Amino acid sequence: MSHDPPLPDLHREVSVLRQELAELRAVQAMHQEARDGLEAIEQQLAGIIHSAMDAIIIIDDDQRIVVFNAAAEEIFQCPAQEALGNTLDQFIPLPLRFAHREHVRQFAETGATSRRMGAGMEISGLRGNGEIFPLEASISQTERSGKRWLTVILRDISQRKQNEERLSYLGRILEDSVNEIYVFDDTTLRFTQVNKGARENIGHTMEELRVMTPLDLKPDLPNDQFLELLALLRTGQREQVVFRTTHRRKDRTTYPVEVHLQLIQEEGRRVFLAIIMDLTERVATEQELQEAQRTLTTLIKNLPGMVYRCENDRDWTMEFVSPSCQDLTGYPPEKLVQSREVSYGRDVMFQEDRERVWQEVQGALNDRKPFQSSYRIRTVEGSVKWVWEQGCGIFSETGEVVGIEGYVVDITQQRALEDQLRKTERLAELGTLASGMAHEIGTPMNVILGRAELLMRKAPDKSTRQGLETIVTQVERITKIMNQLLSFARKRPTVRQRVNLETVMIDVLDVLQERLGKNHIQVLKTISPYLPTVLADPDHMNQVLLNLILNACQAMADGGTLSLTLHPTDDSVELTVQDTGTGISREELAKIFDPFFSTKAVGEGTGLGLTVVHGILQEHQGAIRVTSVPGQGTTFIVSLPMYSEEVGRKA
Repeated sequence: MSHDPPLPDLHREVSVLRQELAELRAVQAMHQEARDGLEAIEQQLAGIIHSAMDAIIIIDDDQRIVVFNAAAEEIFQCPAQEALGNTLDQFIPLPLRFAHREHVRQFAETGATSRRMGAGMEISGLRGNGEIFPLEASISQTERSGKRWLTVILRDISQRKQNEERLSYLGRILEDSVNEIYVFDDTTLRFTQVNKGARENIGHTMEELRVMTPLDLKPDLPNDQFLELLALLRTGQREQVVFRTTHRRKDRTTYPVEVHLQLIQEEGRRVFLAIIMDLTERVATEQELQEAQRTLTTLIKNLPGMVYRCENDRDWTMEFVSPSCQDLTGYPPEKLVQSREVSYGRDVMFQEDRERVWQEVQGALNDRKPFQSSYRIRTVEGSVKWVWEQGCGIFSETGEVVGIEGYVVDITQQRALEDQLRKTERLAELGTLASGMAHEIGTPMNVILGRAELLMRKAPDKSTRQGLETIVTQVERITKIMNQLLSFARKRPTVRQRVNLETVMIDVLDVLQERLGKNHIQVLKTISPYLPTVLADPDHMNQVLLNLILNACQAMADGGTLSLTLHPTDDSVELTVQDTGTGISREELAKIFDPFFSTKAVGEGTGLGLTVVHGILQEHQGAIRVTSVPGQGTTFIVSLPMYSEEVGRKA
């Protein structure tokens, strides 16, 4: 009889086996998932290694490279296929290879998992092109399947070292800068950095400055005004603000400064950077310059003429003229410079003188010498002036004339004085000649006159007496001319005394009464009731008035009105002789007092009458002036100093 196991036990065993099989399959599935996950992790790790920006190199126990990522290729400038299988030594400078190899070996033997490499965490690397460069390095080790692997992570810090060196260099420059440099916090406004130049100038230490703000250094800048300037930078309205103020030193002294202020980012925070320039020397220089400018302006303003700078062209195109231009020419400076409505060469200079002056100036410029020239100008009113100009050329480095500088002076009065001097010299020569002629001719004329009068009394017939009368008349005429020459020569001493010009006028009119009536000339007299006396020679005054009235009579051959006036002025008495005759032209008026010049017909005058009058009045410290309108008449105005006891005693 067989003994089979009970059926329920068999079912239980099958169930257990099924359960174990299910668990085994689950474990297999888990192992498969783990393998798949590990492969994914390995793939992900490989991707990280090859995409990392740092060089990642994995070496075995023999320090041979088994992994060399893309960053390592770029940093060491070596393809991975050339690096794999070779030792790490090829990327270490030769003098450091042994020490580096020993360092890696000792690290592997310690069993440590990771550490930094190199003193100061820096080592030196060697690129494929032979360049040595700085690296930061870390190393770690792992074991797998009984093997040890070392992972080296390297970072090229060349650029960072260059930046650090550059920052250090710039920092030294800023620290040693003669300008003051301040950095202060955007929020608290307290100083965070102040360079050596600033510390030495203001006298504060850095410890003292760290609890100070810019407002502690600017005594004359109101707080609200300074905060407004900061707001312009904070809001981006301005990238930089520049202003002038004063700084106060620790010893309470102050000095002028110019502030250049801007807002910058520094390590994630905003700070204000202020560069300060000490303006002490500049302000002193500006003050000296202003004083020099003021002196120059005053000097130019007070110079007796016009200072100018112009282009070297025929128009004398002005680039600058002093304000006295208006006094000289009548034109305001802006019309010659800014608007250039007026050309000095075309509108001011006399065209007849323009070419001559141009040639004189160009000749001097060609010889690189100063020039001088005299010429005429016409003012805005149309009057003519004589000017004297002196100037020199402005030359470029190549020797080209780029402009002319000089000044122009009015010499009209000087020219008039020179003309007067020439006339005086001529008068002196003529006076000497006239005196000699009068004496030489006077004696024989007196003899001729005496003999003729004697013969005329003894002449038996009428025709002979008429002939002798003609001789007497002509001799008397010659004698009269000789007397005028003697008067012109003024050889007779002047005897000055107290003279009433009204009395002189009455005496002369009595002498000429018959001639005035014959010529149908009406005389009008106007005499001040309180007429002062003058200090003069009465005979000379008689001669002056006689000559002036005779000239008026000759100008009114067909009759007219003779107006005589006597009236006092401030310190003199004026005698006016006015006629309604033919008048004198402008050209003739300029020569009216010249010796031997006459507007009368030939044989009617010697041309010495007015010359004698002019000379007499000069001797008496008097003056004579004349105005005339052709066809309407002429007016002579004689001025003589009043008599006073003091003047009388000197005379």
